[in-house]
Amino acid sequence: MEVFKKNIQKKYFLNRTSASFVRLIYKQANQMYNYQRLKELFEKFLSGNLNALEQHELDHWYAQSEDKTFFEENPQYRQADIRDKLLGSIHEELGIGTAHRSLLTIRRRIVHYWIAASLLVFFLTGLAVYHWYGKIGAEGQHQIAAETVMPARDQALIRLADGQIVDLDQLKPGTMLRVGNCNVIKNRDGQVEYVAANSNLSQAVINQIETPKGGTINLKLPDGTEVTLNAGSTLRFSQDLASQEIRRVELIGEGLFHVSKLMENGHKKRFIVHTVEQDVEVLGTIFNIQAYAGEMLTKTALVEGSVVVKYQRENRSVKLKPGYQAIWDSNKKDVDVEPFDNTIQLDWIHGDFVFENESLKTVLDKVSRWYNVDIKYEKSYPDVTFYGSVSRKNSLADVLELLKKTSNITFRVTMSSQGEKTLIVE
Repeated sequence: MEVFKKNIQKKYFLNRTSASFVRLIYKQANQMYNYQRLKELFEKFLSGNLNALEQHELDHWYAQSEDKTFFEENPQYRQADIRDKLLGSIHEELGIGTAHRSLLTIRRRIVHYWIAASLLVFFLTGLAVYHWYGKIGAEGQHQIAAETVMPARDQALIRLADGQIVDLDQLKPGTMLRVGNCNVIKNRDGQVEYVAANSNLSQAVINQIETPKGGTINLKLPDGTEVTLNAGSTLRFSQDLASQEIRRVELIGEGLFHVSKLMENGHKKRFIVHTVEQDVEVLGTIFNIQAYAGEMLTKTALVEGSVVVKYQRENRSVKLKPGYQAIWDSNKKDVDVEPFDNTIQLDWIHGDFVFENESLKTVLDKVSRWYNVDIKYEKSYPDVTFYGSVSRKNSLADVLELLKKTSNITFRVTMSSQGEKTLIVE
């Protein structure tokens, strides 16, 4: 608190003896309190969702306030039954009998409460000063430099079926951790590898690997298959993957698979990646699947080998050759097979953003996941498309600079008091 006070004094030359300045600041605090907090409290009061502290806060404001502006601008809260109900709540809290239920009596009885509340007033006053000078918006957001928003890094967690969570950030390179029937090892290059802890893997222990927005991970599954997960993705598999007759994993998001070739009784064991819209069946190959939740298109791009993509709901399947991708449109319920450019479709693997006639939404969806920012549009840009490339190792500012060069769109970045960042499209 002392630091906060000193900062205010230094920046705004606050003179503690200046009564007019204090009155001005108090007015700002009171107005902000009335117009934002009070409306929220009244809505909760009418719906019966106030907790004890919120009820206490509203009761005392109502009993003390001489300001009629709030009720003039919010007439829905002026009805007599609301007033009586609220006054009844105040009477009950303060223990005032029916013979003494005047507003004057209430005010006299609660003066001692406001001694403790003075700290709250001081806090609101400070907040009003910050808001008054444009540092904090109505939603608690303040603007930050895009240069401070860093790109995705290696981070992920393991979620077990029993609810146990393992944060792989805490696993140092060269160390090992026992998870279920496997040892999880983080190699020196950052790859996370599953190694059987014993020869008996008959018990199916389900693991779910999750990368947050702003995180990626490179995995080696129990059967030797290597998977790189893009930001905001989930991979689910069983630790007995190598012993399964048909190896199955589930993907939400995006992943590049390098499937290991396993033999059983002289035959190659199949490997199936299940997503919401499709099953991709392989024997041993390299391919990329992009299947983010809520997105219209699901893309399967084959780099090497052979895959069959099956669309169970439509009873359809396509077989891909290397260099081709299947694009499923969930709205049209149709699939297109076309060649793909490795530098574009696998740009995230190569460490770049490569945009080739991509819509603003598609571009910003990628930006959102990679830099862990929410996207907010202040208006629509239906016909804007983008071309160009920039390294994913750069800060958000470099990506925004590229977008600005090919459009008239401007951006700003804000951060909430909880540290959540928002990219606003102006």
